[in-house]
Amino acid sequence: MNVQVFDDVLPDPLAYRSAALARQFQTVDVGAVFHGIAVCGDDPTLPAWMADRFGLPSLLSFFRQSPEGQQEPNYIHTDCDMGEWTAILYLTPNPAPGDGTTFWRHIPSGRIATETGATSEANLKEVLAWRDLSQWEPWRTVDARFNRLLVFPSPYYHSRALKQNYGHGETARLIQVLFGAGVLPQEPVCL
Repeated sequence: MNVQVFDDVLPDPLAYRSAALARQFQTVDVGAVFHGIAVCGDDPTLPAWMADRFGLPSLLSFFRQSPEGQQEPNYIHTDCDMGEWTAILYLTPNPAPGDGTTFWRHIPSGRIATETGATSEANLKEVLAWRDLSQWEPWRTVDARFNRLLVFPSPYYHSRALKQNYGHGETARLIQVLFGAGVLPQEPVCL
């Protein structure tokens, strides 16, 4: 179970957060509708951190602001259609109690990660199972902490720990998401 947590990742997380909040957050429709998305553009900070520690290239990065009550396309999900690994940087200085990321086990199969692939017919059936919470049990939750980075294989079933999100404006949940290519080693490489 390759879930890795790193604290105090950025040297000046408050300035980084301020720069993130200055970006334009918008709704993105990619077949599913995602609210509160701001592209990172050419900011190399987190991709460079991942490359230095793991030697892996990044594919896509964005900031996500999630106020209380924001509608989300899926609660339990995988990121297997986005890359081979996912990194989440928590950027809320005082996250709500219980905030973080929860990893799930599919009770009928015992799986903690998808084996269906991102575009297969089996994957479409699996997406329907994501919506039936009685089929799932949590196996780990990583608490949100300001300037904490969570890294894990993208096929893992996961969700935000607080289903309804929290806060409004600058108190809303703020994260940076990074997707990348390559097999995530059990331990950082530190090139």
